[in-house]
Amino acid sequence: MPPRKGKVANKSANGGKGNEAVQDERLQAIVMTDSFQTRFMPLTSVMPRCLLPLANVPLIEYTLEFLAKAGASEVYLVCASHADQVNEYLENSKWNLPWSPFKVSTIMSLESRSVGDAMRDIDNRGIITGDFILVSGDLVTNMEFDKALEFHRKKKAEDKDHIVTMCLSKATQFFRTRSHEPAAFILDKSNDKCLYYQDIPFASSKKKSSVAIDPELLEDVDEFVIRNDLIDCHVDICSPHVPPIFQENFDYQFLRRDFVKGVLSSDLLKKSIYAYITDDYAARAESWQTYDAISQDFIARWCYPLVLNSNLLEDQTYSYESQHIYKERDVVLAQSCKIGKHTAIGSGSKIGEGTFIENSVIGKNCQIGENIIIKNSYIWDDSVILDNSMIEHSIVASGVKIGRNVTLEDGCVIGFNVTVDDGKTIPNGTRISELPVQKMPSPFLDDGSYTDEEDISDREQKHLIEPATDLVGEGGTGYIYESDYSDIDDEDSILDRVTNTLTYRIENLYFSDDSTSSASTKHRKRRTMSTTSMTTDREAEDGLEEEDEDFEKEAIATVERAMENNHDLDTALLELNTLRMSMNVTYHEVRSATVAALLRRVYHFIATQTLGPKDAVAKVFGQWGMLFKRQAFDADEFVDLMDLILEKVSKQNFEKPEFILFSALNCLYDRDILDEDVIYQWWDGVSQDPELEKVKTLTAKWVEWLKNADEESEEEESDESESDEN
Repeated sequence: MPPRKGKVANKSANGGKGNEAVQDERLQAIVMTDSFQTRFMPLTSVMPRCLLPLANVPLIEYTLEFLAKAGASEVYLVCASHADQVNEYLENSKWNLPWSPFKVSTIMSLESRSVGDAMRDIDNRGIITGDFILVSGDLVTNMEFDKALEFHRKKKAEDKDHIVTMCLSKATQFFRTRSHEPAAFILDKSNDKCLYYQDIPFASSKKKSSVAIDPELLEDVDEFVIRNDLIDCHVDICSPHVPPIFQENFDYQFLRRDFVKGVLSSDLLKKSIYAYITDDYAARAESWQTYDAISQDFIARWCYPLVLNSNLLEDQTYSYESQHIYKERDVVLAQSCKIGKHTAIGSGSKIGEGTFIENSVIGKNCQIGENIIIKNSYIWDDSVILDNSMIEHSIVASGVKIGRNVTLEDGCVIGFNVTVDDGKTIPNGTRISELPVQKMPSPFLDDGSYTDEEDISDREQKHLIEPATDLVGEGGTGYIYESDYSDIDDEDSILDRVTNTLTYRIENLYFSDDSTSSASTKHRKRRTMSTTSMTTDREAEDGLEEEDEDFEKEAIATVERAMENNHDLDTALLELNTLRMSMNVTYHEVRSATVAALLRRVYHFIATQTLGPKDAVAKVFGQWGMLFKRQAFDADEFVDLMDLILEKVSKQNFEKPEFILFSALNCLYDRDILDEDVIYQWWDGVSQDPELEKVKTLTAKWVEWLKNADEESEEEESDESESDEN
């Protein structure tokens, strides 16, 4: 029986089944607060993932906001790990007040070790009375759920066997949150009925994948489509038949790879699953990379109207300024500190003289000293960072103290209440916890493999953590955390070990640099000011830079859409020119964005093993290099184009950048976009930066070959001329 308003019920006993008469009037929701994974260790050894802050707001708040807007009337939070913390949080939250939009209950499912176990527990309790929403507690979305529910009810009326509607979000190959758990959905093109589901290996795994489907599943299907461009955030609208199916199949542990795949391939169940595909923003903080990506997206207002200055928590007081800067009240900023774009600062925090912060989130009551650099990082509440330290692309949890002259290199995770002594450097990808983490809380590894109790016991013995005195110093406190993959060397585990760290930078995967959505098919609305913003001196100085960055993102997205959807050149040129004129930028910026987009496309083909380097360059530059014909009009501009190609090839992290540069320039030369005189002019003035020497090696030989061929041609013409005169 659901709890009364104003009281969170601790569901330790079976609920009643006496509410079936009103099942159509209520929309229930089941929230999985436990991920049943170890991806956020060692932080999740102290706090459940759903309570970790994203942009200074606990993750569960985003999920509950979504359910409130979706019209849920009853919400059940299934708690396994740290269940007491979840229950306590809810009891003290706005969701437990009499005017809460729904009744909220916690279900203590302490024995559950997977989604399958949790669903079987729910079935045993008998609390489901009708259709319900199944989500995880780490969802961030602005989805218009009414449309999804309407789709579900329509399909249910048409198909009596319909039991689940999966809500999926469109994404291009550049969408960062798509990268963690790629999958292929085979859908009936006429009605979006799901015919088959299959996991896809990561592009970096170097495994070739294929879809093997039983032909019988395609009977009576006129036309089907294979979709691997969808973000699956595990937002499902389920019928009451779903929990009993888990009950009948104890080997179903995972929602997609077991339940969905099993239902679709079963000859006995004969049940239907449909896909509702939306353009709205939807993502799960299911890994360090997606946490990073969603944080940047949320700060950049991609989830509008769900934004930070809507102040989801009752005690928040955020105001919004241009360049996506958010500040709460009682923030103290020194006169000479600089707060860069895409930054949020919580109340009570103090920033010292000469400190620079950009693309970062600072929590409440943080003490940031003088001459500190913080970039692309997340500093949680009550942390202290002393003078002259540098933090790059890292997470610093609550209660941490960082000493003077400390460097946190790319991808560090500093756990709750850790202390780092003065003058220390924490290497790339290091994870440190306050106390030793000695055992794995789940028998499921991050790659989904199951391990028995004996294996767990073995790993517990191997993972007795030693004090990290060498790293944190004599005056520091902390232990190195090594994940459960440290002793496993199979290819999947190595890959997941790499992707489960902030060090695995998104831009190296050929995705957008700042926003996971910048290459989405959904057009971006430029937002630089709002009714709550205030003009500062800094904004006037940085306005031009912001406009250039906005143009670059929009232009790259335009070219990427053209390539992905195979638009004709004239359409792509028209869109680019319209964008150029609307933002009043030069053709140099247009060329720069086009080069970046083309090289990212090349990188994608190579990284996914779709094409080899030579064929990838030929395909992309052969077809889309003609864009430069309308972007460069004299020798100096073509020289600038070649400089841009050299610069961006060197930054794209190709395995053999020298071959990519040579192939790209040679392709443009073969298509008469570049001629010899321009190439020689560029080569005579090309950058002599030592870092570019390797990139230019093959091009140097190519230019020398062109000159020799040119000279031989001139000699032949001279000989022919003399022969004619004689």
